[in-house]
Amino acid sequence: MNKALKTFLKDVYKKEVKMVLTRKEIKKIEDFYKKNYEKTNSFKEFLKIDVDIGQKIKDMGNTGFYFEINRQFADKKALQPGSLCECVLAQTIAKMYNLTICADLFHSYIRDIPANIIYCLRDDDNKILARYVYYNPDDRNVFLIQYGNPTSYDADLYINGEIVKIEFKDQVSRAGEDEYFFDENGKLIYDKNSEYAPFLEEFNNKTDVMTIMGNNYKYDNISPELEKKVLKKYFDHLQFDVLVSLDDNSELIAVTIDCLNNSNTKIISTEGTEIKIAGKNKYKVFTPDFLDTSILKCGGIIEDNKVSIPISNMKDRYARNKDNTISGKKINPLFFVKIENIKQENNFYVFNINDVRELKPTFSIHIRFIVSKSVLKQYYDNILE
Repeated sequence: MNKALKTFLKDVYKKEVKMVLTRKEIKKIEDFYKKNYEKTNSFKEFLKIDVDIGQKIKDMGNTGFYFEINRQFADKKALQPGSLCECVLAQTIAKMYNLTICADLFHSYIRDIPANIIYCLRDDDNKILARYVYYNPDDRNVFLIQYGNPTSYDADLYINGEIVKIEFKDQVSRAGEDEYFFDENGKLIYDKNSEYAPFLEEFNNKTDVMTIMGNNYKYDNISPELEKKVLKKYFDHLQFDVLVSLDDNSELIAVTIDCLNNSNTKIISTEGTEIKIAGKNKYKVFTPDFLDTSILKCGGIIEDNKVSIPISNMKDRYARNKDNTISGKKINPLFFVKIENIKQENNFYVFNINDVRELKPTFSIHIRFIVSKSVLKQYYDNILE
């Protein structure tokens, strides 16, 4: 544990740190955005749809939170899951260190940012990978760089030349997920050395994809040893120093791997960990025999590459983040055809079998912080004296 990390933990647990928004307020704004961002092209008019929420967004000022909403609205895109919570956590840390300036690196002039910070923003190819940077122009020894790369951790906090690598998490969130192919018997195909192998082995021993198709497989009674192993892998994989989140009272908390391993109190629950049988990404068909069986089960006919299925036997598939927009038709929960690749002939949907796409199951580790800040404070008070 370097000096900067010790300083950060002391500051989190010894200072009076009030979150800039509560979890309830964040959720309310997320719901408002989801329901309304496509109703108008004017951000000003968008904020007027609900005056109270609009004012709350404007009150955040020039911060990552405000910039994130504004940019996604301008691009007419949905908010990324957890992005607003990440911004609130980053802004709360910035407030703790009196970092009064937030630069939106999508739109700021780089030359306006202090030179010592610019040096830290660039990668080996001289590209800037960050979204926002918080700093105080009168004290350049402390600054926070917030990233947006899902394959890496979320932020670097610089304190007197040393770095604290931070992963932001909502109180309830995911801590890693992966997709898996399966064979014609519905058994998942995976590396036996994978950190998720015990979970996948349990699934294959108890069931298969075809048997529970249309449902998700939930894990109950995960052992404390396996929980610790998976969470350590999460730290190691993304290579961060500390998990930053908020407790039930919307107070800022920070957790290191030694705390997860050594505390007498359970800090994180993995209840809700699951396999979603129909994941979100589509692929060319990898179980052709299962596809043929599925088509016949729908009352379909296969002639060379032409497939005909009764209209009443194919269900609608909806576009993600779009209200009631039909993007395709489903043969079953795992196979579908895009709407533009389907023709209607009498009472049948007709399409080429090569246009069918298949979904892979997705394994997701779910985490929930179940400990209060006061309990964590006791742990860190003891080790940081």
